[in-house]
Amino acid sequence: MAVPDFLADRDRSLPAQEVEAFYDVRPFPGYAPGDTAGSLLDRSRRSAFLDALDRAIPVNATILDAGCGTGQLVSFLALAASGRRVVGVDGCRASLGEADRFRQRVGIPNLTLARGDLFNLPLDRDCFDIVISRGVVHHTPDPYGATRLVGERVRPGGLFVLGYYETFGRSFHCTRRFLSKLVGRPIAALDPILRARDLDIEKKKTWIADQYHHPLEHILPTPRVKRELEQAGFQFLRTVPPATALASLFDHEELSTVGLFWRRVGWALSGLKDPDAGLVCVVARKSLA
Repeated sequence: MAVPDFLADRDRSLPAQEVEAFYDVRPFPGYAPGDTAGSLLDRSRRSAFLDALDRAIPVNATILDAGCGTGQLVSFLALAASGRRVVGVDGCRASLGEADRFRQRVGIPNLTLARGDLFNLPLDRDCFDIVISRGVVHHTPDPYGATRLVGERVRPGGLFVLGYYETFGRSFHCTRRFLSKLVGRPIAALDPILRARDLDIEKKKTWIADQYHHPLEHILPTPRVKRELEQAGFQFLRTVPPATALASLFDHEELSTVGLFWRRVGWALSGLKDPDAGLVCVVARKSLA
């Protein structure tokens, strides 16, 4: 099954072309050799966030992942419940090629893939129960504009899961990236991914390329993200982390301004052990009006 292409390359901005060229060389995240439907499900469920996300999403939901990359998240959510209708959109041909090869190899009939741009998604507004965009908007020239446009695809009453590099959460990684430039290489002792003994060398090379040499990156403060979402008609529900097994990922969390500040401090202090290098998610619900 060919992946439909809704992008006219001649109309793409230079930053978008640079980001696609970057991922053409090393699509991220890569699949493990011999990955199967079972191995992807098992690996995904070992993640507290992904397990909580899967448990919170109804088995018959319509889901969009805007900026799906190699499709590991959309494949997981589609495999976990055959009644879901899952759509993954990305601007990079190489990443979508990885996603499509896995989709065809293991058989995921409820997953649709398409090539498109976050700023001009080939999808109707207000039509998805759940919209996810994780680790994407901070690699665009206008992350808040991208957030607003992706959020338009959430139906009234639906949910938006937005993941981005957070200013406090990313601070430790910014420091170790600066130090890596001084010594001429990443410092494995400061990076939990590079310290991992059970991770193959190719995955570590892909991590280094994505985290230390990406051509376009913004870091976003959560209070500004919260304000932008509220102005776009969303109710802010919670941040992730934390993701616990005790509550639904879509439950509303009472969090004061002071509480949010100290949570962000906690993200900064956990940098040495953070496998996501400051990637934080917020969950918001679109108003019915």
